[in-house]
Parts: sequence; structure tokens; C-alpha cells
Amino acid sequence: MAKLCRIEQAIGEERAAIIHHKRDIEYYVRRWSDRNIARKGEVYSARVIRIDKDLMAAFVDMGSGANGLLRFAMAHNAPRLIEGEMVRVEVLRQMEAGKGPLVRFLEPSNASKPSKEKAINLREALIARYPDIQFEDGHVNGVEEAAETEIALQGGGYIYIEHTRAGTMIDVDTGTGQKSAVGIAAAREIARQIRKRGIGGLILADFPNFRKKKVQADVWQTFKDGFNNDPDMPKIAPYSRFGTIEMTRTRRGPSIAQILMGKDGEPTTETTALRGLRRLSAEANIEGGSRLVLQVPKPAFQWLEADTIGWRNALVERMGKRFRVVSGTNIDVYKDDK
Repeated sequence: MAKLCRIEQAIGEERAAIIHHKRDIEYYVRRWSDRNIARKGEVYSARVIRIDKDLMAAFVDMGSGANGLLRFAMAHNAPRLIEGEMVRVEVLRQMEAGKGPLVRFLEPSNASKPSKEKAINLREALIARYPDIQFEDGHVNGVEEAAETEIALQGGGYIYIEHTRAGTMIDVDTGTGQKSAVGIAAAREIARQIRKRGIGGLILADFPNFRKKKVQADVWQTFKDGFNNDPDMPKIAPYSRFGTIEMTRTRRGPSIAQILMGKDGEPTTETTALRGLRRLSAEANIEGGSRLVLQVPKPAFQWLEADTIGWRNALVERMGKRFRVVSGTNIDVYKDDK
């Protein structure tokens, strides 16, 4: 069981890494721009806005963000719900691309309007997941790599990870490596990456075809063993006749890639802007009292200028008013000569 969490309060986001045997095994990112997202464990007073008998569920207005989905099968103690009624609900699964949060009924509410009643911060969420976890402050630097789609394996071979609306597809390319060795290495690394990246839902891994049944069995067992002590209840199917392994894993929110990257696989404007702020903060610690210039691409510059998350005041508190932001072709930080 993991006992240590390194946590970092960066400008624009909070990052955490769960550490086990001196290795990062899970990453978490919470952005300031997502403060209104309904997260697992939070409690809301919500208004029933629509009942869908075909879905056997009700949609509820939670006051901000996407509407919640309340399935009747998860509301055994609920009275007969009617549209316009106020109810208290608990979030079971936070919203993700194209899907609102899944909630369960707690009790009727006397609130006059939808609102959040109980918030869960990142530390509280991690304590609920790992009751004996200890926290230390420090930099969490592996998050960017956890969003990459291509992973090189030692000894040859590659893993490619791609998110789709239906699930996550993972392909193994042997490259110049020996097929059975690559298969074992890939099984071990895929399990590690799934957990580190917070990937949930349906996952399909396409391995090379192995002629020997023993190699296939060893690869499957290695893959299964990679999820020992995983709290997200993975369920792994036997090898299919097409050489694939299918599995499901409880979703705890969007994966790291879904937070950092857009649908085109490129960093979002917000991600680029926050990378720039991380770079500026790091340079400010090195350069002491020097005035600095942060250069970022135009879309990120415009996002920072709008300052919808209050990053500027937060950064001034950390380093003073010794910086300015300009538009350019890439991210760069340099001393201000003006």
C-alpha cells in the first residue's frame, strides 16, 4: 500500500504523485480553471430538471457545470422524484468529456437553489483513497511524460496509447526487439502507465501474435500482476483469439492526457500557458531579483491576458512584480532589458 504523496501547489494547478518503493505510481492534476467541476465524494443540493424513463434516470441541475445523472437503480431510498424537486446528492464519478457527473440520491433538500454543500480537496480525496498516506511538499515533474502517446521500451519496441470516446486503445510495436521479450516488457509497462495516467473505463491492448501458448500466458500473467494492490478494481479478460487483452478499470476522472491535451493530441492553450508559468516560476527562483520576460505563443498569451483564474496576483505574491508576458513563437524566459 502506498504511504507517501508528493504534492505541489503550482500557479494555475495543483499536482500530486503517489510514491511506492521510490517510484511514482499515480499522478493527479487539479486546475484552477476546474474549480466548479463536481468531484467524487462532494455533496450538492440539486434540482431535478428532467426525468427520462427510457434511461431510468433523472437529470439534476447542480448549480454549475454539467447536469448530473441520477440513476433510479442508485436511489433505492428515494421518494418518487418529480421535476423541480430539490434533492441532496453525492458525486460518484466526476464529469468527463461528453458526460456529466454520476450522482446518487441522499435525501430531500430544503435548499432554495442548487449549490455545493461539501467540497473535497485533493488531499482529502487522496486520504480517502489511501487512509495512511503521508504528504510532502515538492516538485511533481513526471506529469508531462504521462500525457505522451508513444513510449519506448528498453530492449526495443514501442507502446502507443490513444484515447477514444469508446475507450482507450493501446498498441504494441515490437520494432527491432525480440517478440516475446517485448511482450513481457510491454505488459509490465502498460499496466504501470494505465495506473500512472489514471486511465479508466474500457481499455484494449493489442499485443503481437505469439506462436507459443506459454509466451502468451506469461504476457497475460505479467499484465495482471501489474495491477496488484490497484484500488480501482481492474477486471481483465482472457486473451482474445485476435491477440488482444480487454479490461475495465474504475474511472476516477479524466486521465492525465485528457486534462493536458486537446482532441488533436496537442497541448491545450491552457496547458501551454501553465507550462510557461512553471518555467517563469523556476527561473525566478534561480535569478533572484532579476526582472524577467515570459514569452509564450499567441493563443497562450491571450489566455494569460484574460486571466480568468487569477494567476497574475498569485504569481506577484510569489515573486513580486518583476515579470511581464509577451507573445512569441514558443515558450521562453529571459532577462528584461527594459
